[in-house]
Amino acid sequence: MRIFPYEQEPPSEEHIESVLFPLSLEVLGASEEEWRSATFPDLASKFNFLTACIEQFERDIPSSELSYLASVEDVIRYYKTPVARPKYIELRPQSLPLNVKIVMESIKKPLDQS
Repeated sequence: MRIFPYEQEPPSEEHIESVLFPLSLEVLGASEEEWRSATFPDLASKFNFLTACIEQFERDIPSSELSYLASVEDVIRYYKTPVARPKYIELRPQSLPLNVKIVMESIKKPLDQS
């Protein structure tokens, strides 16, 4: 199992393009002129392309984002977005719904020894 750092700066646009350009030609069969607009012809090619991206950029893609990645341009946009840790401390209690409570420390309950 690979563990990637949670907070990451996005790679430079040049680095993203240097990785995705040959990958789009090889995996998707895109032309050199229109490689950015290349789409995934089937799920297998999308899987192969995104798996190679995850290994190259050391940044996983959550399943909630997969449906938004339909072209190489979408993948470029995804990897240009910085990853930041959510700042739960900055949430004010009045901004949370009534049924949500954030507990910053873990709560340990004794095991029932019955």
